[in-house]
Amino acid sequence: MEPPAKSITYWLSRVAARFISKPDRLQYIITRMKIENVCVFCASSRKAPEKWLSLARQVGAGLARMGIGVVYGGASIGMMGALADAAMAEGGRVTGVIPKWLRIKEVAHEGLARLVVTDDMHRRKTAMYDMSDVFVVAPGGLGTLEEALEIITWKQLGIHTKPVFLLNPEGYFDDLLAQFEKCSEQMLMDRRSFGLWKTAASPDELLDHIKFLNFQA
Repeated sequence: MEPPAKSITYWLSRVAARFISKPDRLQYIITRMKIENVCVFCASSRKAPEKWLSLARQVGAGLARMGIGVVYGGASIGMMGALADAAMAEGGRVTGVIPKWLRIKEVAHEGLARLVVTDDMHRRKTAMYDMSDVFVVAPGGLGTLEEALEIITWKQLGIHTKPVFLLNPEGYFDDLLAQFEKCSEQMLMDRRSFGLWKTAASPDELLDHIKFLNFQA
């Protein structure tokens, strides 16, 4: 005897049960996507402490294990180098994008299968944007902050609708988020802008979000 067909109510209850513990994921139901590449903005400082190098390795290795390519700033040093090396160690696809003047300074990762050399910083960021489906902002300095604000601003202006994640271990970006709150309190920033990004407190949480977004996972 054939089992009775499940009703639409049954399936809706299953979906609700799956998301009830993580209600923020409900918005992903209609935005799941095929993720080929994730762009990671992070520091290239040679003085980056081991905890941040380890974090970069976790992100790079985790994306590679999911079969997702890494797009990044093309450097061989700091968190950038750790990210790329960890992804390649797991057999991942890594694309570095670097302006030619930085390559001349010998910070480019010449071990990459694909290194895109651009004429300037503007073309570098445009190339990284074009190649990527998701953006991750990891701890970094002025360059990382500039990239973060630009990619969020582009989203606010409707130039793109791609997901943006702030990787916020140990509250690294808490002061930046507090500044956004101040902007809003002073009526200089629309509260709706807070929906332009999501935060993740750890590499595991970040990778969990990305895995859920990726309909191939």
